[in-house]
Amino acid sequence: MPGMIRREVRVSTGGPGAGRTLGDLRLPAVVAGQWYRTRLEQHCTASMRIEPGALLDLIGTPEAIEESVRLIGAIPMRQEGVFLIAGFGEVGRKVRQLLIDAGEEVRVVERQPSPDVDVVGNVLDSSVLERAGVAECRSLILALDSDDATLFAAVIVRDAAPGIPVIARVNHARNLGNIHRAGADYALSISDVSGEMLSAKLLGRSSRIREEPRRVTRLAGRELIGHSVSVLQARHAGIAVLAIESAGEMRSPGFDALIRNEDAVWLCGSANALRAATLGA
Repeated sequence: MPGMIRREVRVSTGGPGAGRTLGDLRLPAVVAGQWYRTRLEQHCTASMRIEPGALLDLIGTPEAIEESVRLIGAIPMRQEGVFLIAGFGEVGRKVRQLLIDAGEEVRVVERQPSPDVDVVGNVLDSSVLERAGVAECRSLILALDSDDATLFAAVIVRDAAPGIPVIARVNHARNLGNIHRAGADYALSISDVSGEMLSAKLLGRSSRIREEPRRVTRLAGRELIGHSVSVLQARHAGIAVLAIESAGEMRSPGFDALIRNEDAVWLCGSANALRAATLGA
Protein backbone atom coordinates (compact mmCIF):
# COMPACT_ATOMS: atom_id res chain seq x y z
CA MET A 1 0.00 0.00 0.00
CA PRO A 2 1.66 3.25 -1.11
CA GLY A 3 2.46 5.57 1.80
CA MET A 4 1.43 3.03 4.46
CA ILE A 5 3.78 1.11 6.77
CA ARG A 6 3.44 -1.74 9.27
CA ARG A 7 4.92 -1.69 12.77
CA GLU A 8 4.70 -4.13 15.65
CA VAL A 9 4.55 -2.46 19.07
CA ARG A 10 4.31 -3.61 22.68
CA VAL A 11 1.64 -2.14 24.96
CA SER A 12 3.31 -0.81 28.11
CA THR A 13 1.69 -2.27 31.23
CA GLY A 14 1.17 1.14 32.81
CA GLY A 15 0.63 2.99 29.54
CA PRO A 16 -2.45 5.15 28.82
CA GLY A 17 -3.83 2.62 26.31
CA ALA A 18 -3.57 -0.51 28.47
CA GLY A 19 -7.00 -1.89 29.34
CA ARG A 20 -8.92 0.54 27.09
CA THR A 21 -10.91 -0.28 23.97
CA LEU A 22 -10.08 0.75 20.42
CA GLY A 23 -13.31 2.73 20.33
CA ASP A 24 -12.20 4.76 23.34
CA LEU A 25 -8.75 5.50 21.94
CA ARG A 26 -9.73 6.27 18.31
CA LEU A 27 -6.23 5.66 17.05
CA PRO A 28 -5.20 7.26 13.74
CA ALA A 29 -3.50 3.98 12.72
CA VAL A 30 -5.33 0.69 12.17
CA VAL A 31 -4.85 -2.22 14.59
CA ALA A 32 -4.76 -5.28 12.32
CA GLY A 33 -4.09 -7.79 15.09
CA GLN A 34 -3.32 -8.26 18.79
CA TRP A 35 -1.10 -11.07 20.02
CA TYR A 36 -1.58 -11.81 23.71
CA ARG A 37 0.02 -14.91 25.21
CA THR A 38 -1.12 -17.84 23.07
CA ARG A 39 -3.85 -16.03 21.14
CA LEU A 40 -3.84 -13.87 18.01
CA GLU A 41 -6.93 -11.68 17.90
CA GLN A 42 -7.73 -10.48 14.38
CA HIS A 43 -11.30 -9.28 14.98
CA CYS A 44 -10.21 -5.76 15.93
CA THR A 45 -13.53 -3.94 16.36
CA ALA A 46 -14.19 -0.83 18.46
CA SER A 47 -15.02 -3.03 21.47
CA MET A 48 -11.66 -4.86 21.47
CA ARG A 49 -9.74 -4.32 24.71
CA ILE A 50 -6.02 -3.59 24.45
CA GLU A 51 -4.26 -5.99 26.80
CA PRO A 52 -1.33 -4.75 28.92
CA GLY A 53 1.89 -6.25 27.56
CA ALA A 54 0.29 -7.38 24.29
CA LEU A 55 1.91 -7.00 20.88
CA LEU A 56 -0.12 -4.94 18.41
CA ASP A 57 0.14 -4.98 14.62
CA LEU A 58 -0.29 -1.36 13.51
CA ILE A 59 -0.75 -0.19 9.90
CA GLY A 60 -0.92 3.42 8.74
CA THR A 61 1.10 6.37 7.57
CA PRO A 62 4.35 7.03 9.49
CA GLU A 63 2.66 9.98 11.20
CA ALA A 64 -0.39 7.88 12.17
CA ILE A 65 1.84 5.14 13.57
CA GLU A 66 3.87 7.64 15.61
CA GLU A 67 0.74 9.26 17.08
CA SER A 68 -0.85 5.87 17.84
CA VAL A 69 2.29 4.74 19.67
CA ARG A 70 2.09 7.90 21.80
CA LEU A 71 -1.63 7.47 22.56
CA ILE A 72 -1.21 3.82 23.56
CA GLY A 73 2.04 4.31 25.44
CA ALA A 74 3.67 1.55 23.38
CA ILE A 75 7.23 0.47 22.58
CA PRO A 76 7.99 -0.11 18.87
CA MET A 77 9.66 -3.45 18.15
CA ARG A 78 12.94 -3.58 16.25
CA GLN A 79 12.52 -4.43 12.58
CA GLU A 80 16.10 -5.56 12.07
CA GLY A 81 19.02 -6.75 14.15
CA VAL A 82 20.44 -9.88 15.74
CA PHE A 83 18.38 -12.85 16.93
CA LEU A 84 19.78 -13.92 20.30
CA ILE A 85 19.54 -17.63 21.18
CA ALA A 86 19.99 -18.69 24.81
CA GLY A 87 20.83 -22.38 25.10
CA PHE A 88 22.65 -24.48 22.56
CA GLY A 89 21.29 -27.97 22.87
CA GLU A 90 19.44 -29.75 20.09
CA VAL A 91 16.67 -27.12 19.92
CA GLY A 92 19.05 -24.15 20.02
CA ARG A 93 21.23 -25.61 17.27
CA LYS A 94 18.24 -26.26 15.02
CA VAL A 95 16.82 -22.76 15.52
CA ARG A 96 20.23 -21.23 14.79
CA GLN A 97 20.53 -23.16 11.54
CA LEU A 98 17.01 -22.24 10.43
CA LEU A 99 17.65 -18.55 11.05
CA ILE A 100 21.01 -18.63 9.27
CA ASP A 101 19.40 -20.39 6.31
CA ALA A 102 16.84 -17.57 6.22
CA GLY A 103 19.67 -15.02 6.00
CA GLU A 104 19.31 -13.67 9.54
CA GLU A 105 22.12 -12.64 11.90
CA VAL A 106 22.33 -14.88 14.97
CA ARG A 107 24.16 -14.69 18.32
CA VAL A 108 24.32 -17.64 20.75
CA VAL A 109 24.68 -17.57 24.55
CA GLU A 110 25.69 -20.85 26.22
CA ARG A 111 27.44 -21.81 29.45
CA GLN A 112 29.89 -24.14 27.71
CA PRO A 113 32.26 -22.86 25.02
CA SER A 114 31.81 -24.15 21.48
CA PRO A 115 32.88 -23.00 18.00
CA ASP A 116 29.36 -21.69 17.33
CA VAL A 117 28.85 -20.05 20.74
CA ASP A 118 29.38 -16.29 20.69
CA VAL A 119 28.97 -15.44 24.39
CA VAL A 120 29.96 -17.92 27.12
CA GLY A 121 27.97 -17.54 30.33
CA ASN A 122 24.72 -18.19 32.16
CA VAL A 123 21.72 -16.39 30.67
CA LEU A 124 20.34 -16.04 34.23
CA ASP A 125 23.19 -13.60 34.93
CA SER A 126 22.13 -10.11 33.83
CA SER A 127 25.77 -9.16 33.15
CA VAL A 128 25.97 -11.99 30.60
CA LEU A 129 22.86 -10.67 28.88
CA GLU A 130 24.41 -7.23 28.83
CA ARG A 131 27.57 -8.63 27.20
CA ALA A 132 25.37 -10.35 24.63
CA GLY A 133 23.75 -7.01 23.76
CA VAL A 134 20.22 -8.15 24.58
CA ALA A 135 18.82 -4.59 24.60
CA GLU A 136 19.81 -4.11 20.95
CA CYS A 137 18.64 -7.52 19.70
CA ARG A 138 15.63 -8.07 17.48
CA SER A 139 14.33 -11.00 19.50
CA LEU A 140 15.39 -13.56 22.13
CA ILE A 141 14.81 -17.29 21.78
CA LEU A 142 14.98 -19.22 25.08
CA ALA A 143 16.00 -22.76 24.12
CA LEU A 144 16.87 -23.92 27.64
CA ASP A 145 16.52 -27.49 28.93
CA SER A 146 14.73 -26.57 32.17
CA ASP A 147 11.35 -24.87 32.44
CA ASP A 148 12.43 -23.32 35.75
CA ALA A 149 15.45 -21.75 34.03
CA THR A 150 13.20 -20.54 31.19
CA LEU A 151 10.81 -18.90 33.66
CA PHE A 152 13.58 -17.07 35.53
CA ALA A 153 15.27 -16.07 32.26
CA ALA A 154 12.01 -14.53 31.01
CA VAL A 155 11.75 -12.44 34.19
CA ILE A 156 15.37 -11.27 33.96
CA VAL A 157 15.14 -10.44 30.25
CA ARG A 158 11.88 -8.56 30.63
CA ASP A 159 13.54 -6.40 33.29
CA ALA A 160 16.74 -5.87 31.25
CA ALA A 161 15.07 -5.29 27.88
CA PRO A 162 11.33 -4.50 28.27
CA GLY A 163 10.67 -4.17 24.55
CA ILE A 164 12.33 -7.27 23.13
CA PRO A 165 10.03 -10.12 21.98
CA VAL A 166 10.76 -13.34 23.90
CA ILE A 167 10.12 -16.76 22.35
CA ALA A 168 10.35 -19.68 24.79
CA ARG A 169 10.70 -23.44 24.39
CA VAL A 170 8.62 -25.17 27.11
CA ASN A 171 9.05 -28.81 28.10
CA HIS A 172 5.76 -29.32 29.97
CA ALA A 173 2.44 -27.82 28.91
CA ARG A 174 1.45 -27.22 32.55
CA ASN A 175 4.17 -24.53 32.75
CA LEU A 176 2.94 -22.49 29.76
CA GLY A 177 0.83 -20.08 31.83
CA ASN A 178 3.59 -19.30 34.32
CA ILE A 179 6.17 -18.72 31.59
CA HIS A 180 3.80 -16.37 29.77
CA ARG A 181 3.17 -14.46 32.99
CA ALA A 182 6.94 -14.27 33.56
CA GLY A 183 7.33 -12.30 30.34
CA ALA A 184 7.47 -14.65 27.34
CA ASP A 185 5.47 -13.44 24.35
CA TYR A 186 5.39 -16.76 22.51
CA ALA A 187 5.77 -20.10 24.28
CA LEU A 188 5.62 -23.49 22.60
CA SER A 189 5.24 -26.75 24.50
CA ILE A 190 7.22 -29.66 23.09
CA SER A 191 4.65 -32.13 24.47
CA ASP A 192 1.82 -30.26 22.71
CA VAL A 193 3.69 -30.23 19.41
CA SER A 194 4.54 -33.93 19.72
CA GLY A 195 0.90 -34.72 20.47
CA GLU A 196 -0.23 -32.77 17.41
CA MET A 197 2.24 -34.62 15.20
CA LEU A 198 1.03 -38.01 16.46
CA SER A 199 -2.61 -36.96 16.08
CA ALA A 200 -2.01 -35.80 12.53
CA LYS A 201 -0.17 -39.02 11.68
CA LEU A 202 -2.55 -41.50 13.32
CA LEU A 203 -5.90 -39.73 12.94
CA GLY A 204 -5.26 -37.58 9.91
CA ARG A 205 -6.14 -34.34 11.67
CA SER A 206 -4.65 -31.71 13.91
CA SER A 207 -6.17 -30.95 17.31
CA ARG A 208 -5.08 -27.31 17.35
CA ILE A 209 -6.89 -24.63 15.39
CA ARG A 210 -4.27 -22.59 13.58
CA GLU A 211 -4.66 -19.09 12.25
CA GLU A 212 -4.77 -18.84 8.47
CA PRO A 213 -2.13 -16.64 6.85
CA ARG A 214 -3.42 -13.10 6.42
CA ARG A 215 -3.56 -11.41 3.04
CA VAL A 216 -4.08 -7.87 1.84
CA THR A 217 -6.42 -7.10 -1.05
CA ARG A 218 -7.75 -3.96 -2.75
CA LEU A 219 -11.46 -3.71 -3.56
CA ALA A 220 -13.39 -1.10 -5.51
CA GLY A 221 -15.63 0.99 -3.28
CA ARG A 222 -18.73 0.12 -5.34
CA GLU A 223 -18.52 -3.43 -3.93
CA LEU A 224 -18.81 -2.08 -0.36
CA ILE A 225 -20.58 1.23 -0.95
CA GLY A 226 -22.57 2.63 1.97
CA HIS A 227 -20.93 0.43 4.59
CA SER A 228 -19.09 1.95 7.51
CA VAL A 229 -15.78 0.49 8.66
CA SER A 230 -17.33 -0.59 11.98
CA VAL A 231 -20.27 -2.40 10.29
CA LEU A 232 -17.99 -4.15 7.81
CA GLN A 233 -15.60 -5.37 10.51
CA ALA A 234 -18.41 -6.41 12.85
CA ARG A 235 -20.16 -8.37 10.08
CA HIS A 236 -17.03 -10.21 8.92
CA ALA A 237 -14.89 -11.59 11.75
CA GLY A 238 -11.20 -11.49 10.95
CA ILE A 239 -11.41 -8.54 8.54
CA ALA A 240 -9.47 -5.33 9.12
CA VAL A 241 -9.95 -2.23 6.97
CA LEU A 242 -6.38 -1.01 6.59
CA ALA A 243 -6.93 2.07 4.45
CA ILE A 244 -9.33 3.91 2.19
CA GLU A 245 -7.89 5.21 -1.05
CA SER A 246 -9.47 8.39 -2.44
CA ALA A 247 -8.18 10.15 -5.57
CA GLY A 248 -4.88 8.31 -5.23
CA GLU A 249 -4.36 9.32 -1.58
CA MET A 250 -4.34 6.81 1.27
CA ARG A 251 -5.88 7.48 4.67
CA SER A 252 -6.34 5.41 7.81
CA PRO A 253 -10.10 5.18 8.38
CA GLY A 254 -11.90 5.64 11.67
CA PHE A 255 -14.62 3.18 12.69
CA ASP A 256 -17.33 5.64 11.56
CA ALA A 257 -15.88 6.22 8.07
CA LEU A 258 -18.30 5.48 5.21
CA ILE A 259 -17.16 3.80 2.00
CA ARG A 260 -18.06 5.70 -1.17
CA ASN A 261 -18.44 4.55 -4.76
CA GLU A 262 -15.28 6.37 -5.88
CA ASP A 263 -13.12 4.93 -3.07
CA ALA A 264 -10.89 1.88 -3.09
CA VAL A 265 -10.69 -0.15 0.10
CA TRP A 266 -7.66 -2.09 1.36
CA LEU A 267 -8.65 -5.10 3.46
CA CYS A 268 -6.58 -7.54 5.51
CA GLY A 269 -7.71 -11.01 6.57
CA SER A 270 -7.65 -14.70 5.77
CA ALA A 271 -8.58 -15.85 2.27
CA ASN A 272 -11.95 -17.13 3.51
CA ALA A 273 -12.74 -13.94 5.43
CA LEU A 274 -11.85 -11.76 2.44
CA ARG A 275 -14.01 -13.91 0.15
CA ALA A 276 -16.95 -13.66 2.55
CA ALA A 277 -16.56 -9.88 2.80
CA THR A 278 -16.53 -9.53 -0.99
CA LEU A 279 -19.55 -11.75 -1.57
CA GLY A 280 -21.63 -10.82 1.45
CA ALA A 281 -21.02 -7.08 1.92
